Amino acid sequence: MCGRINLWMSPAELADVFELFREPDWEPRYNLGPMQKALAVRQHSPGERLAEPLLWGLIPSWSKTKLTGPPLNNARAETIDSKPSFSQSFQLRRCLIPANGFFEWKRLDSKSKQPWNIFRADGQPLALAGIWDRWQAVDGTVIESCAVVTTEANSFMAQIHDRMPVILEKEDWKAWLDPKLVDLEVLRRFLVPCPSEFLAATPVCSLVNNVKYDSPECLKQVTEVRTLF
Repeated sequence: MCGRINLWMSPAELADVFELFREPDWEPRYNLGPMQKALAVRQHSPGERLAEPLLWGLIPSWSKTKLTGPPLNNARAETIDSKPSFSQSFQLRRCLIPANGFFEWKRLDSKSKQPWNIFRADGQPLALAGIWDRWQAVDGTVIESCAVVTTEANSFMAQIHDRMPVILEKEDWKAWLDPKLVDLEVLRRFLVPCPSEFLAATPVCSLVNNVKYDSPECLKQVTEVRTLF
């Protein structure tokens, strides 16, 4: 799964790395969770790639109400093309969700977990595979939202958790964002764990357990394992 990310790059850095048409409106986030705004990179037209904040928690366009249950912040790769909430977005509305890292909690025993920050070993930002949708209320209010696509863990992540986000390499970004690519067989080829050697991780302080804390302290590496209790 993927339920918390951090993205603290500057707008200029984001525009450069993701080849954006213009710098995004973005403030550094160190502990971003579902039902908050995550940055999503989309292909608006040929040669015009933009990044905009979308609600993290997909609201299907056909939904009668804004929220019908728990936030749909993750879409499982194994069922993304068959679940009504995700299938059309997977085929027609895909995005990249930039992140410097994502948090996951490793269970230590029945009562305690240790938070870890997972990031690219080469220091580059992560490009998480995402999908998005546009929902309109009766009063005309429009909400654009997104979800992170997850898959089974690679051998590195399996030491922490059994799920992980789909992480796309730069050479795959163009195809993933291409709205003209609708071949499900081709799209499914992206839905695999990245190589284990791409990732590194550090145990971090327990501040990240509370989504209300959003500061660089959430990334502070700890030397001893800490628990939730």
